Amino acid sequence: MMNPHHLSSLPSGHHHLSAAPTAPEEMDPRVWRRLPQPLLDRVLACLPTPSFLRARAACRRFYHLIYSSPFLHSHLLLSPHLPFFAFVIPSAAHLLLLDPNGHWFLLPLPIPVPATAGGGFSAAAASAGLLAFLSGASGNKTLLLANPITRLLAALPLGPTQRLSPTVGLAAGPTSIIAVVAGDDLVSPFAVKNISADTFVADAASVPSSGFWAPSSLLPRLSSLDPRAGMAFASGRFYCMSSSPFAVLVFDVAANVWSKLQPPMRRFLRSPALVEIGGGRDGSGSARVGLVASVEKSRLSVPRSVRVWTLPGGSGGHGSGGAWSEVARMPQDVHAQFAAAEGGRGFECAAHGDFVVLAPRGGPAAGLLPASVLVFDSRRDEWRWAPPCPYVGVGGIGGPGFRVLAYEPRLATPAIGLLDATTPVALHGMP
Repeated sequence: MMNPHHLSSLPSGHHHLSAAPTAPEEMDPRVWRRLPQPLLDRVLACLPTPSFLRARAACRRFYHLIYSSPFLHSHLLLSPHLPFFAFVIPSAAHLLLLDPNGHWFLLPLPIPVPATAGGGFSAAAASAGLLAFLSGASGNKTLLLANPITRLLAALPLGPTQRLSPTVGLAAGPTSIIAVVAGDDLVSPFAVKNISADTFVADAASVPSSGFWAPSSLLPRLSSLDPRAGMAFASGRFYCMSSSPFAVLVFDVAANVWSKLQPPMRRFLRSPALVEIGGGRDGSGSARVGLVASVEKSRLSVPRSVRVWTLPGGSGGHGSGGAWSEVARMPQDVHAQFAAAEGGRGFECAAHGDFVVLAPRGGPAAGLLPASVLVFDSRRDEWRWAPPCPYVGVGGIGGPGFRVLAYEPRLATPAIGLLDATTPVALHGMP
């Protein structure tokens, strides 16, 4: 079993993010001493975030680079893109991170753990190194954006509409933030309906740059949202699932309008999840909306399976299921193992870059199921099981209530500076 790693601690191990271990090459200290400081900083800026966090323990100067704006800018531009997945465990003070190579990390959260059900904040979305935490109390919602690596924390203005458990979408870039809070409108103290959505927009080029809540938009009729399903974002649109019957809701941010799109094989889907597949480092490029779902059809000619479809980039909300294209299907031998682990309870799903993870949900007595995480590499068309999570004493995967988010650890998240809260919020022992 691999050694556990604490992502944000300094001297926490020597395991690098590589597909196979290699013998370390010794560097002559005399060479490093003679390197100009700007060149040495540029070398460090090319390191992945987990590697840099270990390297900064080497000396005081490396340690304080995380507070240097020029270095953070270089790291944002030069460090490699790492498609991590964050497993959010209810009432836990940490995230469990998994990279596609099967390495596990432990990342503390920069907010307090809720003391009671419905209290505190819970992770609801992730984008560009930021995590969005939604307040649990009913009413006008508070949305916090946090960088768990640097422990920066800032709050959006209070949501304009009273809600219970809305669905949250987040799309952040270097100079912009778009957040959508949809559904579960409180029409009375004892009743909710999926009526509207609120959109927060902040952009360095807009006035005010600190952002604003746009006028509320109306959801399509008979919408039924699941807050655990979250939203996917591509080509200026948010996508989320509606159930009973299944439909894809599409929100055009520029037009502030919602529409419906029919998913493929909607009468035979189970546990459908919308994800973002591909795309560049900033979320642009060839990003496509993907649909991952179990297919259960009574006819013997269509065996049970898990399939992946994609929607071409730029497709709008008006169309039919013919716009979807099936790009992958889980092999039958893998599906037999997956179905046994899932037990008909459904699964959590997220995609990051070319990778998709599927984690079966556990029942009340399931306990820890650290081996039940399946990784699909869409570029190689390869399905493989992730190794067991080594953090068996601090929470696990498979119990009820956990979520999976596509998350990339980043040192620099300049978009958070757009918010009015220019000083990090001091919570839970934060300096």
